[in-house]
Amino acid sequence: MKQLALCLLAAALVLTACGKDEDENQSPANTFTYNGQEITTPYGYIMDWGSEGNQLIFADKELILDGLSTNASAVGIDIDTIISGQTYTFKKSDAAGYDKKQHFGYAAVYNNQPFANGEFSANAQVQDSLIGGMVTLRLVDNVYNIVYDLKYVNTTVKGEYNGELTPAY
Repeated sequence: MKQLALCLLAAALVLTACGKDEDENQSPANTFTYNGQEITTPYGYIMDWGSEGNQLIFADKELILDGLSTNASAVGIDIDTIISGQTYTFKKSDAAGYDKKQHFGYAAVYNNQPFANGEFSANAQVQDSLIGGMVTLRLVDNVYNIVYDLKYVNTTVKGEYNGELTPAY
């Protein structure tokens, strides 16, 4: 009887261990946390501003739909030069020592704000008083892994995005 109990315990441990391995191999959900609220961001976009750099956008809604008028949540991060494996730190782009290969100069967060005609409305509230932060970017075969930690005067926004980025213009 003891052997049967030990076999059942061993089988349970093996099944539990296998379940944990499977969970660890899955990509983390595309989300960001804002004031303790987790917001899912399945949509990722990249805006190429040419010599002005790029903006990476992670949103809870498909923002490039014609005629879309809704409330939306999104994070936008300006990265001048995309380098896979790079961790960028916040530094204002007009500050001495700003290096577009090591720093990012702007990030904005919209939480459940009015969005229409391809942009957030003029009366939308935006968190853009960035005082610190970091963004780590990895790119393999057009699939991005972006982890960000943005520090604002009154809050911190942490998130991650995994997937392809749709060009947005």
